[in-house]
Amino acid sequence: MNKFDIIIVGAGPGGSIAGKEAAENGYSTCILEKEKISDNGRYKACGGALAWELVEEIDYPEDKISRVIESLELHHLDGDHFSKKGKGAVVWRSTFDKYLTDMAISSGARLEEKNSLINITREDNLYKISTEKEKYLSNYVIAADGVTSQTLKKLGWPYFQKEDLILTITKEMGTSRSQIDNVLGNDTVHLFFGKDLISVGYAWLFPKADNITVGWGNQINLIKNSRTEFEQFVNLDFVKKALKNSELTIFKPHLIPVGLRPKLYEDKVFAVGDAGGIVDPISGKGIPYAMMSGKFAIEAIMKGEKRDKLEKLGQYYEAILDRNFLKILKAKRIARDKIFQNDENLKRFLSLWETHRSSEIVMKKLLE
Repeated sequence: MNKFDIIIVGAGPGGSIAGKEAAENGYSTCILEKEKISDNGRYKACGGALAWELVEEIDYPEDKISRVIESLELHHLDGDHFSKKGKGAVVWRSTFDKYLTDMAISSGARLEEKNSLINITREDNLYKISTEKEKYLSNYVIAADGVTSQTLKKLGWPYFQKEDLILTITKEMGTSRSQIDNVLGNDTVHLFFGKDLISVGYAWLFPKADNITVGWGNQINLIKNSRTEFEQFVNLDFVKKALKNSELTIFKPHLIPVGLRPKLYEDKVFAVGDAGGIVDPISGKGIPYAMMSGKFAIEAIMKGEKRDKLEKLGQYYEAILDRNFLKILKAKRIARDKIFQNDENLKRFLSLWETHRSSEIVMKKLLE
């Protein structure tokens, strides 16, 4: 039996940062991952856009960046167009996740790859985890295994409401750099909006070096026929021009939470990142929130142990989240319904988004 202070299920951004923080602070730490982590390993249906501040914060190597971005072009179906300036990067998630996982391993965390969780139970004040290969014991568990977290499902945690889930469809289309530069621009990502296109959500074209990530996402309970609605997007003139002579390499549906899970903590188990619905409800941005929530889960454990108040771990965790971003995400979830209520509100938001952060628009109530 392998015994650890902390077991983390899932080696995505949230799990890896939790592993790094835990190991650096002296906890015996194991990260369980169902797939193989490598630069060209598991595929994540994710556009892979990062703010440049995050690139600098983790010292992410520029040679691992697929494309540096300088602007976000916002297209409305009726022809209105908005442009938001700002530096960022587009990365392949397999490469990005490998970089973060390597950070965790370098800090002393143990990685168990291709080792899916089969079951988890609470026994004698410890968690017993069974996987395809081994059995483990742990004092704390970090659930970082995504929106459909098997960890939390096995523990009987409540799932998300349907209105808090977005179904996305992603296609990876191989093309040439010159085609991307000529049609999309060499430093631009494109988002597409419109109630006649997507009820509550948007579509996107994210350029990488010689590939375009084509995505579409809509609130799951409002979708009538996902493939038909996705095809409506790819048949737009601009999109058809961008994808001319490209080749499909990957097709994958995926769920994204846009509202919090009904609970984020219970009995020494923490939900981080997508597993907790800790995602921007308007943009669907999740990577930085996953990383921060992983870090904050470890901070909550340390605080609880230092004060000898383990019964307050959940309070500590949510208080740290609240201080940093959770209150803003909750406000954005409320604002999201108003933004996507009609095209007038949607275009008003896009106009404001050109020169303001979305959090500023919401917290200062600029839409009202």
